[in-house]
Amino acid sequence: MNKIELVPEERQKILENPDLILLDRELLLALLKSSDFQDEENLVDIRNIFLKKLGEKVEKLKNTNSHIIKYAYENQSAIKKIHKCCLEAIETKDVEALLKFLCLKVTTILGVDVIKLVISNNTFSNTNIENCILKSDEEIIRFVERNGITKGKTVRLKNLVDDKKKENNGIITRDENTKSEAIISLLVNNNFKGLVFFESADKTTFSVDQSTDYLDFFAQVISKHMESLLFR
Repeated sequence: MNKIELVPEERQKILENPDLILLDRELLLALLKSSDFQDEENLVDIRNIFLKKLGEKVEKLKNTNSHIIKYAYENQSAIKKIHKCCLEAIETKDVEALLKFLCLKVTTILGVDVIKLVISNNTFSNTNIENCILKSDEEIIRFVERNGITKGKTVRLKNLVDDKKKENNGIITRDENTKSEAIISLLVNNNFKGLVFFESADKTTFSVDQSTDYLDFFAQVISKHMESLLFR
């Protein structure tokens, strides 16, 4: 029987930090190839500890990889939905059809709970579309300034768990169960002329740590198409 003699201090040090040997390839292979031995006074079956530790590392790695695959799939799915919205949006033939598409069909495609649209009464005529509200240019500009929206950063994501019942500075009223939202600004001739609000009852749908690249792309496509419909 092979025995590995360790003084108590060494034994305790290894038990507290088995990575000392787990990360040393030669020592680990030597231990795994030796015969089984029992844990006796001043002895420790290091292999069992390391195999358990290795199993934990493998399980953690497997879970990490599963999360990465899940996020990658969700990301690809989101990209596909945004592209679908953009392609269908540019097929609309007039402003009214585009506004209806934004307020109604995009909700289904993107899987958000509700979409609300604020548009400039200086540019657009009155509409009977549900959740489409007319506001003055001044009100829209005040809103974007208060919420840190700029022409270079046209999208703002917000988590509303703590203040979900508050109004967006009076420009719209959120649904009672809204926990997160994306605010997308629309520019016509490089001027703020509209706002699109994606509201979700899931607090994780939109958060400040998420990238807005694809929503920025969506905003640009909708803005350019809206501009072309207004001035064709």
